Amino acid sequence: MIIKTKKYKRRFVISDVHGCSNTLKKLIELINLQTNDVVFFLGDYIDKGPNSVQVLDFIIELRKLNYNIFTLRGNHEQDFLNMSVNYDPDFFYSYVSRKNGGENFFTKFKQIESKYVDFFQNTHFYFELEDFFLVHAGFKFFGNDFLKDTSSMLELRYWNFSDLKLTNGKRIIHGHDPTNYEIINRAVQNKSFRIPLDNGCVYTKLHKYYDYTKLGKLCCIELNSWTLTCVKNEKDIVLKTKNKK
Repeated sequence: MIIKTKKYKRRFVISDVHGCSNTLKKLIELINLQTNDVVFFLGDYIDKGPNSVQVLDFIIELRKLNYNIFTLRGNHEQDFLNMSVNYDPDFFYSYVSRKNGGENFFTKFKQIESKYVDFFQNTHFYFELEDFFLVHAGFKFFGNDFLKDTSSMLELRYWNFSDLKLTNGKRIIHGHDPTNYEIINRAVQNKSFRIPLDNGCVYTKLHKYYDYTKLGKLCCIELNSWTLTCVKNEKDIVLKTKNKK
């Protein structure tokens, strides 16, 4: 999807929130978001963290308040949509409840709240701006047109090329793969071809794969000024809402 952004005062990009609603709210407060700004989310709003529903509700509310919000799809949203169609309803209910800290995605009849399905279905696989490509995971630069490979956009971890010629001089900002803060900051400072933005906000404790001491922040870049803003994980507790249906 191509988006013209010259009309906005500031252009923010935020990666992989993963249910960290308090941290997202703190970040939005810190950047002092205004209605003449624009925010691009890179996907993975849900799972891992405790308050996925609160993350979605907050973004939905920002839109209602006339903030300019554009949302990409992450692999976790795609998994949610796939499972909602292909899995047994009871197993799907149990799985989603475990992954997201509670049953708040559902009505009391174990049906998915329609507003969350609508949110996921109306996300995009990539955004092309005047000077950047934004994607959840990445692009695979061989074979078919790289803008047709949606699987790579959701899942890619190992890049085969890093060449501005391939994107007509446009740099790429992506999430998906938790990356040490020093690497993210260096990529921003150097205005690298490929800028990772996922600092693994949810990883605040000992982990079998990741060095949590170099993770645990929710990161945001403002594209006009190349300003990187990161907020340490604001501890979330599981917030349960009462079903109204």
